[in-house]
Amino acid sequence: MLLIKTMYIYETADEIEYELLKANAIKNRQYETQAENLLWLYLKGKQSGYKFRRQHVIKQYIADFINLKYKLIVEIDGKYHFRDEQIIKDEERTRDLEQWGYRVIRFTNEEIFNHREEVIKKIKKTIMAIESYNADQIGGGQLNTQTSSQTNTQSGVQPQQTGASPLSGGLRGAVVNPPSYRNDTVLPLPKEVRCPSWAVDAACSGNPGPMEYQCVDLQTGAQVFHFGPVQGTNNIGEFLAIVHALALMEKQGITDKVIYSDSYNAILWVNKKHCKTTLERNSKTEQLYQVIARAEQWLRTHKVTTPIIKWETKQWGEIPADFGRK
Repeated sequence: MLLIKTMYIYETADEIEYELLKANAIKNRQYETQAENLLWLYLKGKQSGYKFRRQHVIKQYIADFINLKYKLIVEIDGKYHFRDEQIIKDEERTRDLEQWGYRVIRFTNEEIFNHREEVIKKIKKTIMAIESYNADQIGGGQLNTQTSSQTNTQSGVQPQQTGASPLSGGLRGAVVNPPSYRNDTVLPLPKEVRCPSWAVDAACSGNPGPMEYQCVDLQTGAQVFHFGPVQGTNNIGEFLAIVHALALMEKQGITDKVIYSDSYNAILWVNKKHCKTTLERNSKTEQLYQVIARAEQWLRTHKVTTPIIKWETKQWGEIPADFGRK
């Protein structure tokens, strides 16, 4: 008899990195956001009709929520998962997960807070599409080898964008018509703001406290990357966000964009190639200090030619990468 067993956590993880990732997953639960908690209250109960796990290790990544039966991963606010030794972009993680047969859907905090019914419908609709697709494959005697994006096209479920700007309004994927004087962006940017460009920002609950940062493409409104949360300060997050953007632009050969930051201190630290923080170095902050050291080393060994421009909040409003927690 051929036995087909269920896939458990230790079977989806890389055994070499599992203990480290497990520790990070525990920290993520401790620093769970309000949006994550609200969605988990639904997913862990019987009302969803499906079994989900939270902070589940998959090889070198950590998924916010996952249904192993349907290989469906649900992420909130483009949450960023990473190896201990490097920062990994959201889009790279999603591409890897899809290559391994997982389907990834993302929601913003705003969607969880203000459009929860639509979020729940989306999750159920995606599972139903996967069920239908798998049934068709079994009925046709074929193996399910297509990527999740192909499954979405066949089932009528449209793929979501990987990120959204707070300026985009409404559900993710919504586009705000730009002013009549702009044809280089989907966002309502002031005419003084250059485009194409990226905007970065950080948020911290306390000082120090759980810190995270992100980058938004001002041309498309999509999230470029997200990091955290880790124990830190807002200034450190602003500094690392700029360096992360600089390094990613160099890696991708991007030379036609500028970077906007609303932090004068962070821009100054980047120019001086030194993160002048007074954050205590201890077991909780050691991981962050290692990231800071790599960022400073990158600045010392690379010539920065990308313009870093101060975002003028008083004149232009909140920077598009703002987390909207004020």
